[in-house]
Amino acid sequence: MTRAPISIALSVALAMSLAAAGGAQAGGSGLDEPDNADVGTPFFGVVKDLDNGGRAIADAKVTASLKGGNTSFVMRADAQGHFKFTGFAKEVDPNTVEITCAVDGYKLERTVRRKLSNDPGAPVEVDCLMAKQQAASPPK
Repeated sequence: MTRAPISIALSVALAMSLAAAGGAQAGGSGLDEPDNADVGTPFFGVVKDLDNGGRAIADAKVTASLKGGNTSFVMRADAQGHFKFTGFAKEVDPNTVEITCAVDGYKLERTVRRKLSNDPGAPVEVDCLMAKQQAASPPK
């Protein structure tokens, strides 16, 4: 298989897995869900305001996309700034999943990724660290 059909096949598998699992869930039921041998790596985290002591930002737009692919999934962080993407196909390499966040009035400074263990399919924590954007000065 060439790279394009593999990417398409993984994207379709990812979409089908998300649909079968009820879609991506913001603030899902936690990491203690029963193991499912057909499901790959879950991603979870918090959207944080760097300018306000790391306070969580509610209702942020969170996007999970496959690097080099044309597939992405979008959800909103919950009221505590938490998000969780579950149901990735186990064939999806977690290193190819990119998480980004967007909030009006903020810019994404960086994301911090932590894999909770070296076990295959172990959850990956991704925190989006946001900073308030300075209002643009009117032209003189």
